[in-house]
Amino acid sequence: MKQLLLSFSLILVLTEAGAQITITQSDFASPDDTVLVSVSDDLTLDLTGTGANYTWDYSNLHIASQRVDTFFNVADASALYQLQFNNIIFEPDYASDYYYDLVGFDLAGASGAGITVEKPVGFVKISSSAVENVGMGLTLNGYEVPMAADTIDMEYALPMTYTDSWTSDSYIYVDLNPAFNGIFQRYQYRTSTVDGWGSITTRFGTFDAIRVRSELAYDDSVYVDLGFGGTWLELPTPDEVHYTWWTTTNKIPVMKAVAQVIGGNETVTRVEFRDQSRNLAGIDEYADFAGTIYPNPASSMVNLTLDQDVNQVLIYNVAGAVVYQNTVTESVMNIDIQNWTNGIYLVKLIGDTGVSSAKLIIE
Repeated sequence: MKQLLLSFSLILVLTEAGAQITITQSDFASPDDTVLVSVSDDLTLDLTGTGANYTWDYSNLHIASQRVDTFFNVADASALYQLQFNNIIFEPDYASDYYYDLVGFDLAGASGAGITVEKPVGFVKISSSAVENVGMGLTLNGYEVPMAADTIDMEYALPMTYTDSWTSDSYIYVDLNPAFNGIFQRYQYRTSTVDGWGSITTRFGTFDAIRVRSELAYDDSVYVDLGFGGTWLELPTPDEVHYTWWTTTNKIPVMKAVAQVIGGNETVTRVEFRDQSRNLAGIDEYADFAGTIYPNPASSMVNLTLDQDVNQVLIYNVAGAVVYQNTVTESVMNIDIQNWTNGIYLVKLIGDTGVSSAKLIIE
C-alpha cells in the first residue's frame, strides 16, 4: 500500500511539474514596476516548433545589450496625456493602468512626409478579461500628441491558456495639428493563438510557459497638406508576427521575438528576454544625462543636481532591482548611500521630455 501511495505521489509531482499554466491579470506588470531585459542579436531562430508539452531551448542566446524597462504610472505623465489616458470621468474606456516606451516602434515613411517622430509610448489598460492597448503618444516635430484608439486593440484575452484564440481589429485616427498640418490613421488587424505550452529555457532560467503567436497586419497612411492642397500618402509599414512566451512569475513575456513579413516570409528583427544584469556597461544609456552626479565614485553620500524638467529619480542595482525611488521637489538631492553594497548602479531620471540614465559607482 505504501509503495502504491509513493507511486501515486510521484505521478502527481511529475504531472504538476509539466502542467499547463493559465495566465491571468495578476501575471502582468503593475504601475512603477521595472524589469531588466536582455536583447539578443541571434536573429536566425527557428520559431516554427511548438505544440503541447513542448520544450523550447534558447539557453545559448547571445546578449548584445541590456536595458531597464519601466511601467510608468499614468499619474506621472504630462497633463496632455493624462487628459486623454487618466480621465476616468470623461474617458473611462481609455483610463490606463500604465504607459511604457514603445521599443522598436517606427512610423515608416514619416520622414519622407516631413514628420520627425520621437519618444513613442504606449498606454495599457488591464482587466480580468483583457489586456488592451488603448492608444499611444508620440512627439511629432517637437509637439506631444496623444493618439487614442478609435477602436481599441485587445492584445491578450484573459484568462489565457493553450488553444485559446482571439482577433482584434483596431483603428486610430489623429489630427496632427499643431505639430504638423496633417492627419495620421492606422488600421491594425490582430489574429492571436496560444499555440503551445511546455517548458522554456533562456539564460535567465527554465519556466513553465505558454506561447502566443500574434499576426499583425497594418494599414498606415498620413494626410499631408503643405498649403497648396493635401493628399493621402500610404506608409509602407510591414506586417509583423509577435511570439511571446508567458509565465506566472515575470511580469512581462519571459521571451519575445518579432518577425517582419516580407514577401510572405518571416524575417526575425528583434529577440529579447527577461533577465538579470550580466554587465551593467551593456545597459542602454542616453547620451544627454539630465543632471550631474557627484562625487562619482562615491562612498557615503551622493549629490544629484537635476535639470528643471526632471520629476522622478530611480536607482537600480546590478540585479535590476530598484534600491532608491523619489519624486523630485528640489533641483538638488542628497542621497545617503553609506549602507549600500559596493558596485555599479544605474541612475535613471524621468522628466517631461524623456528619460536619461548614467552609471553610479559606489566604493
